[in-house]
Amino acid sequence: MHMYNILYLLYSSGAKSKLVAATQKQIQEALAQDGDKMCDRTIYNNIRKLDKLGYIAEGLLHGNAKSYYITADGIAWMKETETEVSG
Repeated sequence: MHMYNILYLLYSSGAKSKLVAATQKQIQEALAQDGDKMCDRTIYNNIRKLDKLGYIAEGLLHGNAKSYYITADGIAWMKETETEVSG
């Protein structure tokens, strides 16, 4: 569920390219605003899993912080997951 929430956040915020990407801190703050509070480590571990699966990729640096955006594979997985849940 955490991986889906991170992907959905990136998708809905328009983080779909190297130029438009979100840092881990931005992801954590946005999820907390939506009522899904996760610690730094949980977000970090889920970002690593998503990156390894090819669902997200690294964008340009924001200062010293890495940023991430959702890939086409990530969008496809997210939509497939939504279909399974509603279908």
